[in-house]
Amino acid sequence: MIRIFLTASFALMFVGAVAQSPTIRTQRNENNSVDFILENKTRPGTLTVFLTLRDLQNCNTASGTFRYETRYTGTRLLSLRPADDTRGVRYGYSYRFFLGPVDKEPDTAFVYRMPTTVRWPVRVLRGVSVYDRFRKEKKGALGLHFEMEKGDTVYAMRRGTVVEVGIPEREPDAPAVSFTSESPDLLVEQPDGTLAWYICLDGDNVLDEVGDEVLPGTPLALAGSYDGERYKVSVQTFWWESNPDPKERERKPFIRKHFFPQFVTEEGVVCVEKGVYRPVETEELVIREMNRKELKKHRGGSCSRPDFASGMQYFRFSAFYWIQRDGNRPG
Repeated sequence: MIRIFLTASFALMFVGAVAQSPTIRTQRNENNSVDFILENKTRPGTLTVFLTLRDLQNCNTASGTFRYETRYTGTRLLSLRPADDTRGVRYGYSYRFFLGPVDKEPDTAFVYRMPTTVRWPVRVLRGVSVYDRFRKEKKGALGLHFEMEKGDTVYAMRRGTVVEVGIPEREPDAPAVSFTSESPDLLVEQPDGTLAWYICLDGDNVLDEVGDEVLPGTPLALAGSYDGERYKVSVQTFWWESNPDPKERERKPFIRKHFFPQFVTEEGVVCVEKGVYRPVETEELVIREMNRKELKKHRGGSCSRPDFASGMQYFRFSAFYWIQRDGNRPG
């Protein structure tokens, strides 16, 4: 019997997530070894797999939980080899998936590009987004709010992969702009395992799709608004950690750890508080996380990029699955 449990953070909108969730397939080989192979990984970005082995017999591997990170389907996670190769391995196993990296060591000193145009100063505030406004536990500001004008473009702050784009459906008779906790948003997984969450976007002008690679200064969307008068983008940066509280771990196995990034401005590198700042974009800022092929292409003539200052162009982005296979699987 297979039992599937799903827990989510925020307003998980993974329609059909269980049906399309990744799976682990076991494959017995001619030498009586058993391979565990990840299948059906369709979401871009990192998938963290927790594979628990139990009730092992005639096996060279001890029981326990093993963690793997992969970005690709078809990955062979583990091979069990028999102690006596004339007989098969007996085993039981269970596995959990987490959509994203876990327990990384983020580079909180990394310097980011502001998500706004560099053509004029921007007013910045610290605060919470509508997603966090009704949290039971208040822990101070979680993100940054950048005040913008209608038609202003939101830019990527750092290199990464777009792993979620959320554009909630509007009722046919709903106003074009209305206050809602389901704001259009976009999530980027960054190279050090941190995530940048861009909230309050114009859902009709999101310029990137899931799977796109972005660099500092890549246009993401136009700024959104909750009232049709004040436009902004809200940004949260965080990483995922295993929950250290044993009492809460079963219900909430992972927790977010927020941080405020440093930005390059005309005033220098600053950790933004409340105030007005003039963003800066430098060549070094754009190319420092490029690979050799990208760098060659960039220097070959595509290094000028206009600043689109005005217009042109489950928790929904995380889900935790637990799949249990009961009993031994005979070898």
